[in-house]
Order: sequence, then C-alpha cells, then structure tokens
Amino acid sequence: MRNKVNYLLGITITGFGDGIQQIALMWYIFHLTGEAASIGLMIAIYYLPSMLLTPFLSVYVDHRDSKNIVVATDLLRFLLVFIMAGLIVFKVESAALFYILQFALAICYTIYKPASQSFVKEAFLDKDIPFVISKASSFSEAATLVGMGASGVFLVQLSLATSFFINSATFLAAAILYFLIKRVRPKITKEGKIKYFSEIVEGWNFIDRQAGMKFLLFLSILNSISIQMTTTLMLPLAKQFHGASGLYSSFEMAFSIGGIVAGLIVTYFLRKLKQRVILITMAGMMVSALLLYWNDFKIAAVICIFILGLFTMSHLIIVQTLIQLNTTKEYIGRVIGLRTILASFVKISSALLTGTLISQIGINNILLAFAVLILLSFFTLGNLKKVSVPI
Repeated sequence: MRNKVNYLLGITITGFGDGIQQIALMWYIFHLTGEAASIGLMIAIYYLPSMLLTPFLSVYVDHRDSKNIVVATDLLRFLLVFIMAGLIVFKVESAALFYILQFALAICYTIYKPASQSFVKEAFLDKDIPFVISKASSFSEAATLVGMGASGVFLVQLSLATSFFINSATFLAAAILYFLIKRVRPKITKEGKIKYFSEIVEGWNFIDRQAGMKFLLFLSILNSISIQMTTTLMLPLAKQFHGASGLYSSFEMAFSIGGIVAGLIVTYFLRKLKQRVILITMAGMMVSALLLYWNDFKIAAVICIFILGLFTMSHLIIVQTLIQLNTTKEYIGRVIGLRTILASFVKISSALLTGTLISQIGINNILLAFAVLILLSFFTLGNLKKVSVPI
C-alpha cells in the first residue's frame, strides 16, 4: 500500500508542476522572442530526443537499475528547471539558453519514460498494475489541469520565476517519494558493455514473437492520433462556433475531465469485459467524432469532446496496461521505447496534417475522416484474441 501511495503522490505532484510549466514556459518564450514560431520550436525540441535517442536509451534502461534512473532523472529535471528560474530572476534573457535547457529536459524525459514503466513492473505485482496505471493517469491529468489553472494565478499574483521554482520543487519531491518505494520483484541488472544494436534487434524480435504485441502497438497509434487531432482541432473548433477563449478553455477542460473519469472507471471494465472493452472504446471514439461532425450547438460540442476524451483516454490506459502485463521485466524498456517513438512520430504527423487539412477540407471533414479510420480499424479486431488479459 505504501508503494502505491508514494508512486501516485509522486505522479500527482509532477503533474501539477507540469501544468504550471506548460503555461509559464510558453508564455515566457513567446514574450521573450515576440514570435509565435518560437512556441512551435519549443514543442518540436521537446519531441526530438524521443525520436532520435529512445532506441538506445530504452536498451540502457533494460540493463540498468530502473529505480536509480527514475530518481536521478527527476533530480536532474529539478536542477534544470531551477536553473530556468534562476535565469529569469537574474534577467538573463536568452531564448537560446531556454531552448538548450528544454532539450536537456526532453532527454531526461526520454530516458524517464521507459525507466518509469520498468520501475512500475518491479515495484508492483501484476494484479496491482491496472490499478496503478489507471489511477496514475487520472491523478496526473487532474493535477495537470489544476496546475494550468494555478499557473495563471501565480503569474499574476506572484511571479514567473516563482512558477518555475514551484515546478522544480515538484521534481525534487517526486524523486524523494520514488526513492522510498521498495521493489517487490527487482530485475537482475547486467554489468559490462551494452551491445546497443543487437539489443535493439532483440527487442524487436520479442515484440514480433509475443502474441498480440504488434496489435497493441497499432492500437496505441489510434489513441495518439485521437489525442493530437483533438488537441489541434479545439481552438479552430471554438472559432467555428464563434466562441472566444472561454469556449476553447471549456473544450480543453472537457477533454481533460473525460480523461480523469476514464482513469477512475476503466480498470473495472477491463476486468469485467477483458478484450471486448477495446472494441467499446474504439466505438466510443468513432461515435463521439461523428456526433461532433453532425453537431451545431456549443454545449453539445463540449459534451461530445468530454465523451471523446473519456473513450480516447480509456483506450490509452487499456493499451498501456496490456503492454505492461504482456511484457517481461527484461524487455519492458525497449517495448515502451518503441511505443514512445511511434507516439512521438504520430503526434507530430497528426498535428501537422490536421493543421494543414483544416484550411483545405474543414474541421467537420477531418472528424469524418477520423471516424472512417476507426471504422476501417475494426477489420483488424480479429487480432484481439491474441491479446492476453491476465487480470
């Protein structure tokens, strides 16, 4: 029980800090440069390391102590964000320095992602993993939402530097909480030189021979498309409804609240319905996209986005849980690493494609195309029987 409390508290605290940083960092870099392109560059910098370095870092994670990596990366992130705060305090107004620090943070996150999943595999029994993953998703989403709201207050009532100091403190607190977790089934770490390329190939071979794993990775692509498409569409959709920033904020909150609810209920349905719950979440994404396509009312649009968030995040949590349960401790880093690469590539591609198509075919037709994509994906559901649900 103590492990669960420490892990979920650590996830919640860093989620709150991430919410603050999302607003504070983008606000600062935009006002520092005066160019909207700087925000896109900052986002691209954050995704770049995951696409370039994940194969090698995930192999490293599989051969080293995951708990030590998680604690070390959170301590390093504490230091990097603390430096950002210091630069603001001492009025060192250099966009280049912030780009470099953002790149360093992205590297930390790139190694943290597979390490944290490996850590979960070691710190909890299989019967506890669905609960931990679903609640971590829900708590993190809620905390990020609160952090984004609190960031506006901090920027007005306190200072920009204070927002960065608070975020840095959340990483330090998380590192302490993770350090206190005792692993129930630690993996055996390998000493000596790591043969990265052969280990990467071995990871691919594991995915190829593990029943249902390739299908789970395909399913993860669907929820990545849904998340990034919705995120990209919400602002122009609000404008289409002749709404201001308030309507856009309502869309953002509706999607996030849907994700929070998903984390609270999805484990129950996964235990009860097993593989069939994947069919339900896919149908839910398709139907909610079609409802948005046909809808002409603001309130109904908010409800539809809530439903889309509910089913998209439920689908995401289920896929994450099943990947965890169907992967051994020795390969979890590489499998999560591959999923991270796919997710990063799909998110960037979906954002660029959605942004381009909005002006070409319109928002409604994008929603229709997404619904058709999900419909076509139903033809792959014969692979569901290959997926084991050992809970």
